[in-house]
Formats: sequence, structure tokens, C-alpha cells
Amino acid sequence: MIRVADLRAGGEGTRAGALALRMATDPANHELLHSMPAQPVRKGRLPMLDMLGEGALGKSVMDAIWGREGVSAVQAVAQWLYEAPDGPLELESGAGRRAVAALAEGWETTIVHALAPGPRGADDLAREIDGLGHRALRRHLEALERSGLAEAGEDPAGEDPAYAVTDWLRAGLAPLVAAARVERQREFDGAAPIEALDVEAAFHLALPLLELPEELSGSCRLAVNLSAEGRPGLTGVTAEIDRGAIVSCRPGIEERADATAIGTAAEWLDTVIEPDAKLVHTGGDKWLTGAVLTHLHRALFGVRTG
Repeated sequence: MIRVADLRAGGEGTRAGALALRMATDPANHELLHSMPAQPVRKGRLPMLDMLGEGALGKSVMDAIWGREGVSAVQAVAQWLYEAPDGPLELESGAGRRAVAALAEGWETTIVHALAPGPRGADDLAREIDGLGHRALRRHLEALERSGLAEAGEDPAGEDPAYAVTDWLRAGLAPLVAAARVERQREFDGAAPIEALDVEAAFHLALPLLELPEELSGSCRLAVNLSAEGRPGLTGVTAEIDRGAIVSCRPGIEERADATAIGTAAEWLDTVIEPDAKLVHTGGDKWLTGAVLTHLHRALFGVRTG
């Protein structure tokens, strides 16, 4: 596990996506938001990325936000904040900045990774996340709870509450994914490679958001080849689907499955973000994998893929 000292200094301690997420939400880059139409950002109603032309405004925005990928990342943040559980938030507001900071810090510290598979107590988290310390852990958990990203419930195994991610935190994977793509395509200095831990956490967060057809059942391997990230081999999860419901999500690529979706990290990022990108390779029951990929995109970015 990473150390808190590394996280605050950036560099290798920064999880994939966190660096660009912070930069995309910097006030210096808010010119982009003010150049968008006045209509609120909603799922399925994102302004077209091609609206930025070669004029002076378009060029300044493109330079400030690192091009098309950066525009997508800022839009993802704005859309996510618009869907805050207690009502829309503005990025410039204190509540908006605190929510983005809690999301980024929860991801950097791997607290979000640890909570993604299911509720955990603070003592259990402290044992798993080396170097964080009880006081810092509690501070981060309280920030997640105050921002509506985590909920505290009863822990059957102990006296302390068990913390669980909310659906809004799950949806927060969208800005993290968009930011990770910026880091990869723009080759940010200090951006960390995508790790197996990030991949598994991402699938654990996203899959419960899927609304699949009721006639859909079977097992599906979702695999990411991290060799281009300088990491060995395949990683991912195996999802079990029963009548449209995700009934389990197991870490690892199981040998026997009805369907498989496999691609590099870059191919997965493009496929999930872009409505027309279908770069992930599929095998077996292609209706099953096609539905999973379509609904992953729809759940996070709100645009039909096909």
C-alpha cells in the first residue's frame, strides 16, 4: 500500500486519475465551464466536445484543459456534481470543491478501493491500509461521509460503524476514469500507472450501477491488459449476472465464463467514455458482453453506445 507522505507529495504516491482530476478542477481552468451553454449538465445531454473550434476562445480552452480529453474530464466532473444527492453543486462552490477533494483523496489513499467490494469498519480499514494511521483514516472517512460519498452503518463484527460507498461515489468513477485518460494521452509528468488494485476497485464500483435487461444471465470476465502500463499480465474481475442483476463480482479472471471482454487500459478508457468507441475485444456470449459494455458507458457517462 502507498504512504500518506507519498500522496501529499504527488509522484508515485498519486493513484491513476487523481492528478488530472485535481488539475481539471483547478480554478484557473474554469474558463471552460463558463464557455459551455447555460443549460445545466445532465446525463445524456452533455455539450458536444467538438463545439470548441480553432478560434481564440477555443484555442485558449484547449490549451488550458489539454485538449479534447481534458474537456471530457471537466464535463464529467460538472455532470457528477450536478447529480449530488442533496441537489446540484457548482464546481466553484465550497461544497463542490470539498466533494471533489474528498473523492480524489479517498482514491489516493485507497480507502475507496478498500470500500468498493463492500462495507468495512474503520479498524478493519486501518489494518489493510498501511501507513495511513487511525487519525488520518477517520478524517478521510468523515470527509467522505460529509460529502455524501459514504454512509456509516452498524458493523456486526464490532462497535465501530461500518462505512459503505454511496451510489454517488460509485458515479464518481466517471470523472476519475476521464482524468485517467487525460494522464495517459497527454503523458502527464508524475501521473501513476493504472494498477491491478485500481482496475478491481473500478469494476466493483461500477457494476452495481448497471441496469441490464432482465433476460440477461451468465458469467462475464472483464479483463484489462496492463502491459502497456508497465505492469505484468491480465487483471480484472468475473461478474455473475442473474436475470439482469449483478449477483457477484469476484476479483480475478476465472477460466470458465460464458463471455469475455478484454483490452488494454487505454482501450477500456475509450470504450467506457466515448459513445462510438468499441475497442474492447469480446468473446463467447457477445450479447452478454455487449450489454455490459453498453450499460457501463450509460451508467457512468449517460450516452447510449449502440
